[in-house]
Amino acid sequence: MIFNAPSAVRFKLTILAGMVLGASTLAGCSYIPFISSDEPVNRAAKLDVPPAFTPPSPRAELAVPEIASARAAQAAARTEGSGVLVSGTGVKVMGGPDSRYLAVDAKPDTVWPKLQNFLQDEGYIVKKIEPGVGMIETDWTGTQSADQNGFDLMSFLKIAKDTFFKPDHIQKVRIRIENGESKDQTLVFVTSKKMDLTGEKPYFPGDDESSFKYANAKADPALTADMLARLTAYLSGKTEAESRALVAASFAPRSKIIFNKDKDERYLIVSQAYPQVWNRLGLALDRLGFNPVKSNQKDGEITVTHPYPQSFYADGAIRGAKVDMKQKMSMQLTLKVLPQKDGSTRIDVSKISVAGGTLPDDRYAVLSKINEQME
Repeated sequence: MIFNAPSAVRFKLTILAGMVLGASTLAGCSYIPFISSDEPVNRAAKLDVPPAFTPPSPRAELAVPEIASARAAQAAARTEGSGVLVSGTGVKVMGGPDSRYLAVDAKPDTVWPKLQNFLQDEGYIVKKIEPGVGMIETDWTGTQSADQNGFDLMSFLKIAKDTFFKPDHIQKVRIRIENGESKDQTLVFVTSKKMDLTGEKPYFPGDDESSFKYANAKADPALTADMLARLTAYLSGKTEAESRALVAASFAPRSKIIFNKDKDERYLIVSQAYPQVWNRLGLALDRLGFNPVKSNQKDGEITVTHPYPQSFYADGAIRGAKVDMKQKMSMQLTLKVLPQKDGSTRIDVSKISVAGGTLPDDRYAVLSKINEQME
């Protein structure tokens, strides 16, 4: 028997089916649905290729900002070398107040992969990379508003007002390079765009459930200026560690350890939105030598292991701590990542266990090292 549904019902079923089929797409787009823009998210605007521009080699593949194997990271460092630029290179800020750009004393092939590392360090996911025109563009990343109630999980086929992480606005960054006055100089241009939250509307007439949408993209001079300043500091470093240190020294810390004596707890507060903190935390754990076990961005949980946790005490981070550096130990760590109402993000040590021995104040030791990476 064929059931002929009324047109209104058929329309509703069609929309629901579309939402089910699109669930995976939403999950892969930083949890930011219903974007309204005159520029498609996955397509970069056409750029005029300078006649004298020699594109960088496409050998520099896109680095995925997720938790990667510590062994793989060490192998890559040995193969390609660390550092943002070779020793002795310089960076100059050029142009007028509204058209700043950088002149870097290095070849495009040297600068190109370092720009990806910079965006990754800032917590952005690189969405589009076009070596032919020297352009790198991030995915849309949001900032949570102060009146949000935290991060809610999406239950199957239950799409309600607070289902998704709903930012005040979403933003993306584009970096483009050109040849400079000589073959050993590269010009770096940074631009950014922002889309503001414009409101909500019901999925169907009379329904309580609602969606939210964003306005058309527009330039964001404030973000562009901030990113250009951070990139200037980053590219001035002779090594990757020095580059991060220069950025940390030039700007206010974005992470701090909070001590709650009443509850005998310690945790991190990072003054960035959840998506960026999640990406940066993965990189921090990787740099500290952790290996991934499992991660779930919707739940905000990351579980990792470390084959030599004594390394957290090597620089005397905890005064007076006595640790047997030769003992064979391992650590398993679970972190909980939670968005806060003020737009910041909290990182808690949910579980920690050490096999093969004991470590003094292990939670604080781990948080201290993560904090150094997240500042």
